[in-house]
Amino acid sequence: MISKLLILVSLVSLLPENPISGQNIFKNPVLPGMNPDPSICRVDDDFYLVTSSFEYFPGLPVYQSKDLVHWKLIGHALSRASNNPLWGCEASTGGQYAPTLRYHDGLFYVIGTNYGGAGTQGVFYVTAENPAGPWSEPVWTGDWYVDPSLEFINDTAYYLSPDNNGSFLLGVMNPKTGKFTKPLRKIAEGLGGSSPEGPHFYKINDYYYIMSAEGGTGYQHREVIQRSKSPWGPYEPSPVNPVLSNMSAPEHPFQAIGHADLVQLKDGSWWVVCLGIRPKNGKYQHLGRETFLAPVTWDENGWPQAGKNGVVEEKYLGQLPSFEWEKDPDRDDFEGYSLNLYWNFIRNPHLEDWSLTANPGYLRLNGSKINFSEKDSPAFICRRQTAFDVIASAKIAFVPVAENEEAGLVVRADDKNHYDLLITLRNGKRVVMFRKYLQNKIDGINYKEIPDGDIVLRISATDKEYKFWIQKERANAELIGTASTKDVSNEVVGGFTGVFIGMYASGNGKANVNPADFDWFDFEENEK
Repeated sequence: MISKLLILVSLVSLLPENPISGQNIFKNPVLPGMNPDPSICRVDDDFYLVTSSFEYFPGLPVYQSKDLVHWKLIGHALSRASNNPLWGCEASTGGQYAPTLRYHDGLFYVIGTNYGGAGTQGVFYVTAENPAGPWSEPVWTGDWYVDPSLEFINDTAYYLSPDNNGSFLLGVMNPKTGKFTKPLRKIAEGLGGSSPEGPHFYKINDYYYIMSAEGGTGYQHREVIQRSKSPWGPYEPSPVNPVLSNMSAPEHPFQAIGHADLVQLKDGSWWVVCLGIRPKNGKYQHLGRETFLAPVTWDENGWPQAGKNGVVEEKYLGQLPSFEWEKDPDRDDFEGYSLNLYWNFIRNPHLEDWSLTANPGYLRLNGSKINFSEKDSPAFICRRQTAFDVIASAKIAFVPVAENEEAGLVVRADDKNHYDLLITLRNGKRVVMFRKYLQNKIDGINYKEIPDGDIVLRISATDKEYKFWIQKERANAELIGTASTKDVSNEVVGGFTGVFIGMYASGNGKANVNPADFDWFDFEENEK
């Protein structure tokens, strides 16, 4: 009914001092750290969301929420090499792109595009009865279009995607086979911005809507919408476009807002999730594109707009009672038999490179001959940097026997840009090495001789700077080096990802003789 469509969410950026009981004030982003291209669906009282993962494994993280604000990582849609082939993919531009998440008739569907390298076949979808998994093997559609979308309307599975040439294609697909029962055909054009992409398809009241991103992934990024009485067109653009964009607010702390997906609550009101960035120190952002949330209002003619006149703001009143999940402990003691869900690898990991059972209570990394210079998977286990102010530290036992052997902590933007705090051997002495590797070459390096025994390595971060420390337990920490966040920002290094921090070991062409054992890893966020 149009009455539901016209519900105005009574949320504005100028919040009352005393919000109504039961409403919760939330701050954007709702999923910090690299979580781009969000897609969302509601099933009864639960919301589920999936984001892009590019070269990181496992792929396409799946989150759950009960209030749209607090999200818990519950699994990954692509957790096996067989459904997430990433061999040889380019760092920060290859791998898993722009998924869409939908639910129909007892099954969850995730559709996306894999530009992973060897073995990939373009557009695919996977299914699961439980969004936490297990997910199926991929059904490959035979297409190479980017950002495909799937929508079930009256039991018909509509497949929508850009044609990679400025327009949009629509077809009808058999969701059991991936075969088209109505072939793809051009139904609409982009609406004037560059790179029309990320379309989603909706049937709301009497209209079919195509909501899509345009303007590229930078500061002209925006979301627009068009509609038709028929799924096959013709489509008319909204007179109040863009649906959302912060490009007209250049001083706003959020920029590059776009690539969005709509969700309707039980009360008939609407919200949108989208990606955006938080640039610092000028126009530089290193955490990656994050997930933001905003209310949606519909005008009397049935056209939507998000936030405040399309601008996504820092704070809103939530529509649902707050539901917070139990927070992960700051410390991972590696006491279990499987890694926590927040840990990631680069590309498809080699199982022999790591173990939680070889030395119980420790994470063991067996440094192989592989390092970051190859399109492969070094012994590197990492997690998203999810705040500007963090402290990441680990206690490590590692005794190198040759100067090619190294193990420790790494701040990674991509294969060609990373900061390394590693134990190695130099002139026969055990040392800690701090190395800046930028633009595919060593940009600075220094060493500090260290005593025998376990060492604590620590990285502290602000929005401007990383500091790298070493510490013998029960002794004072010693600063080894500093590095700029700007030098690992997307604006400097390119690509579509953000910074990850983790544990690393490599023999740089020859496997390490001794393993590196990590007793614990701490990750402390200091932002509120």
